Amino acid sequence: MTELSLCQRDICFYLNKQAYSFEQFNADISHTRQVIRQTHADSVLLFHQSSYQFSVGFFALALEGRHIVMPPNAQQQTLMYIAPQCQATLGDINVDGLDAINTPLIDTPLINESSSARHDVLAAQIQPLQNRAELFTPLDCQITFFTSGSTGQHKPIVKQFSQLNCEVDVLIKTFTARLENSQLLLSTVSHQHIYGLLFKLLLPLKSGLAIVNDTFEYPEHISQYLSKELTEGLDKELTEKLADGTRTALLISSPAHLKRLSLDNVLMPNKAQLQAVFSSGGPLPFEIAKTLCKQLSQAPIEVFGSTETGGIAWRQCQESTPSAWQVFPDISYRVMAETAQLVLTSPYINDANYVTEDRVQRIDEQHFAMLGRADRTIKHEEKRLNLDHMERCLRQHVLVNEVRVLVLDGVKKQVLATVIELTEEGQALLNEQSKKSLNDSFKQHLLGEFERICVPKKWRYPAQMPFNSQGKLVIKELEKLFD
Repeated sequence: MTELSLCQRDICFYLNKQAYSFEQFNADISHTRQVIRQTHADSVLLFHQSSYQFSVGFFALALEGRHIVMPPNAQQQTLMYIAPQCQATLGDINVDGLDAINTPLIDTPLINESSSARHDVLAAQIQPLQNRAELFTPLDCQITFFTSGSTGQHKPIVKQFSQLNCEVDVLIKTFTARLENSQLLLSTVSHQHIYGLLFKLLLPLKSGLAIVNDTFEYPEHISQYLSKELTEGLDKELTEKLADGTRTALLISSPAHLKRLSLDNVLMPNKAQLQAVFSSGGPLPFEIAKTLCKQLSQAPIEVFGSTETGGIAWRQCQESTPSAWQVFPDISYRVMAETAQLVLTSPYINDANYVTEDRVQRIDEQHFAMLGRADRTIKHEEKRLNLDHMERCLRQHVLVNEVRVLVLDGVKKQVLATVIELTEEGQALLNEQSKKSLNDSFKQHLLGEFERICVPKKWRYPAQMPFNSQGKLVIKELEKLFD
């Protein structure tokens, strides 16, 4: 087999126990581009549970110069808010009022038989890509992400494809050795968010790794996957090329998953296969990082950033004390004297001197220490959650007079707790019914706007909220209600 044919058969994905080559991926992108050309929609809402099918849609839209709108989830309230900004949808969701771009994709790869013929037919209509690098050539494409923002409302963040491409190049440069020593990319995070898009899809596609399509819920499934052969669906020559021992891999994860993993680390037998474990989406407690370092002989690489800023800095806590954060190349920072807020100049941000809500302590030009958030937006189970937003939602309930959402330090992780001063009607219901019934009513109310994992676990109903003489809530008094 020639070097060119090997390149064409380069594995991009493993999906449903089958290998998908670049040739297959390219053919599906070309097919989807042809369908997209039949619509005049400039802005397309893209959502798909499958990383493979999402990637096909993403690159097809990007190469056609369409504006990609990425909802963070498929909750009805989220889609209803975003829908007016789009003209069509692509993926496995339907939104009332929007046309659906129908691009049924194959479920099994066509590596051995008809892939070449199908590719030739499409080539007459759309110039096929020659290699992975050409996936990253769109010059006129925007991607809109959504975060809760500082107000709790869905906030659109528009990125240029070129900015994402630039960030991928920096990640490749920063973590070259780990990428070169890896063959597979496994992930516990969704591709619908910027961290998952960058690390689960764009980074491995550009650096030559094969992406495992699954989003792994449990560590034991990762261990099982690393221990099995991944040669189904390949021709004999390619099988021989790949069957050269155990698979080496990068794991893209989050603090919530890594905390659970540290309690019963089933990946210890696979530690030689793991070339790196990445974590982002919230702070990883130092004790967890130390535990994982002992268990896996390496600490997770923590990436600090946001949808607005892109990647800012990274660290790997291998020492006995927490490591400082090291800023990525081409990024400079300063610290506001009055508030200690981090101010950035970055190629991933359109505005120079961008003021973040993160408070830091300067160490030198390339390093800083984190001091916490300046607003009430938190990361809970890797979901960005604005406490003000949740409180506003609860105040709309007919039984709520006043409310405060708190973050309590639990034994293993932070816990969301809610204190509600009920209306007269609410207090009567509390006396007549069980507290659990009232809890369930408020939880159901929140599910209209929040994912289930973000709903508070603890609830208290004092007769009056503990306001002080200045009309401010005394937080310590609220926290005592949960002792």
